[in-house]
Amino acid sequence: MTETIYYNSWLTEHKKPFGAVRVNEKVTFTITCEWPVVESVYLIVQKDFGDTFEIEMHSKGDSHYQVTISLTEGQGLYYYFFKLTLHKEKQTKTLYYGNNQQSKGGAGHIYEAENQVKPYQLTSYLYDDASPNWYREGVAYHIFVDRFYNGNEDGKVMNPKKNSFLYANQDDLPMYIKNEKGEVVRWEFYGGNLKGIIQKLPYLKTLGITILYLSPIFEARSNHKYDTGDFMKIDPMFGDEKIMKELIKEARQAGMHIVLDGVFNHSGADSRYFNLFGTYNEVGAYQSKKSVYSDWYTFKNFPEDYESWWGVKDLPKLNTENPEVQSFIYKEKNSVIRKWSKLGLGGWRLDVADELSDDVLKGIRSALQETIQDTVLIGEVWEDASNKIAYEKRRHYIEGGMLHGAMNYPFREIILGLLRKSIKPQEAAEKWMNLKENYPSEAFKSNFNNIGTHDTERILTALNQNVAKLKQALLLLFVLPGVPSLYYGDEVGLEGKADPDNRRMYPWGKENKEIQFVVKKMIALRKNGNSLKDGDFYVFSQDELVGIIRWISMEEFVVVLLNTSNKKNRLEISAILEQYDFDIVSFLNKHQINHIQVEGNGIVLLKKEQNQEMTILTI
Repeated sequence: MTETIYYNSWLTEHKKPFGAVRVNEKVTFTITCEWPVVESVYLIVQKDFGDTFEIEMHSKGDSHYQVTISLTEGQGLYYYFFKLTLHKEKQTKTLYYGNNQQSKGGAGHIYEAENQVKPYQLTSYLYDDASPNWYREGVAYHIFVDRFYNGNEDGKVMNPKKNSFLYANQDDLPMYIKNEKGEVVRWEFYGGNLKGIIQKLPYLKTLGITILYLSPIFEARSNHKYDTGDFMKIDPMFGDEKIMKELIKEARQAGMHIVLDGVFNHSGADSRYFNLFGTYNEVGAYQSKKSVYSDWYTFKNFPEDYESWWGVKDLPKLNTENPEVQSFIYKEKNSVIRKWSKLGLGGWRLDVADELSDDVLKGIRSALQETIQDTVLIGEVWEDASNKIAYEKRRHYIEGGMLHGAMNYPFREIILGLLRKSIKPQEAAEKWMNLKENYPSEAFKSNFNNIGTHDTERILTALNQNVAKLKQALLLLFVLPGVPSLYYGDEVGLEGKADPDNRRMYPWGKENKEIQFVVKKMIALRKNGNSLKDGDFYVFSQDELVGIIRWISMEEFVVVLLNTSNKKNRLEISAILEQYDFDIVSFLNKHQINHIQVEGNGIVLLKKEQNQEMTILTI
C-alpha cells in the first residue's frame, strides 16, 4: 500500500472555501491519508495569540478525512495543521502535516515533530468591505507635486521658501544639501504646483488616468511636504484653497477622482503645533509646556529630547492616542479629514499606516464615510497586510472597517524579483497565489499596486535601463489584481536611483514615446474589458515562462504569457502543471490553444470578450 499524506490549501477538495473566510463562516478541511492503519486524524487550530483546539477528523472513505468548523473566535488570523496517529507493522508513529518550508500555502509538508511544524494561515474577516467602483475599476497616477509641472504663465515659482534653492533648469538632477549630521539644511524646489496639474489634465485624460494620487499638499518647509507645518492650509508654493477647489472640479469633469496623502503620524518640527524655529505666532509644544499643543507630542526630556518618526528630529511624532489630536485629525466637524474631504475628494492614502493604531484607522474611516459617499481609504503598508505585526501588535487593516486596501509593495518585489531573475517564474507564481489566499477577496481587488513610488528606485533604473523588461513590468502592473498606480514619469521612461534621484522633474518634451504608447495600450485594455478589473486570478509557470489568467467566464477572459529569458520560448499547454481548482489545460485547449511561442523578453496577450472572437496581441 502506498503511504501518502497530502493536503493542498489551494484546492477546494481540501479546503472549502478558498482563502480568507468571514467570521462564523463554516470551513471544511479534507486531508488525504493512505496508510496501513490510521488510528486518528486531528485538525489543530490556534487563534492568533490565543487558544489552541484539537478537532477530530472523520473518515469519508477512500482515504479522506474531513471536518467542518466555524471560526467563532472572532476576526483575525488562525493557524492550523494536522496531527495523524498511524500504525504500520506493529509500530505506531505520530506525524504532522503543515504548510511547506517556505510557508507559501498550497501543497504542504510532513513533519515528525510538532515544534517543527510550519502552520497554514487562515484569515478571518468581519465582512466584504468593497471599495467604490470608480476606485476599483480605475487607473491611478501618483504625482509628486513640486516635480510635475509649473502652471504659471511666466514660469516663475510661486512664493519661494526662505533659505531655499531653486533649480536653474527643469532637467537639473535633484540633490540634498546636508550638514555633517546628514540633516537637510536647505530645501530645493523645481516649482511644480496645482495649476500645473490642472493644465496637464488633458494629457492625463488622454493617457487614460481616472485617479490622481497627490503627494502631501499642505504647508511645509520641505519639497516633499511630509513635514507638515499647517494641516489646514495648502502650501503657498502649490497654490491655495481656491485653486485646490478648481483642481477637484476640473478633475471630476475630466472623469478623475483625487486621493490625498494623509500624514498624521507626525508633523514638522517647523510647524504651527511644534514651532521649533518660531516661524508661527502661536506658542508651540517645543516652546512651552503651557502650549495648547504640549500634549500633542511626547517629550522624554523637555524640550530637546522628544519622540520623532524613526529618530528624524525634523519629524516630531504626534501622539495620535491623545483625544485632542484625534479630534483635530478626524473627529471634529472641521477636522483635517472632514474639512478637505468636503471639497469633493475621492479619499485618502495614509502615510505610515503601521504607526496609526487600529482604533485611529477605524476613526478615520468612519469620519471619511460620514463626510462623503463612495470614498476610499488606502494605507502605506510595505509587507503582507494580512499578517503584519507592527510594534509587537498584530494589525487588522483589511478585515473590515479600516483600510479598503494597502499599497501593494509585495507585488512590486515579486515583479522585480521575477524580471531581475532573483526568483524563478514558479516561485513568483506561488508568491502571488499566497497573497491571494491570505487577503479577503475585496481587499485583494482593492490593493494599490505600484512598480515605483517616491520611496523607491525608478522602475527603469531598477531594471538596468532594459526597455523590454520595463514593458513587462508595466504589463504586470496592469494585469495583476488590484488598482494600478503609475508614478509620474514612469510612463515615459524617467530614470532615477534612490531618493532624491527618484524625484526628478517630469521630462516634458523629452518623453520616450515607445514606452508611453505601451502604457496607453495597457490602460485602454484594462478600461475596455471587465476581466482585468473584476476577473478571478490564476497564475502558472513553465521553465522561464509565466502565465496569468484573469477569468470571468469561458467567453470573457485575458491570458498573458511573459518570457523572462532573452531567448525564444514555447509554452506546451499539455505540460502545464495543474495545481488549482481551475483547469488551465482544459481551458486553453477548449479555445484551441495547443502551444504559444514567445520571443525573448516578449509578451503575448490573448483577449476574449463576450460575443467576440479571441484576439492575440504581441507587445
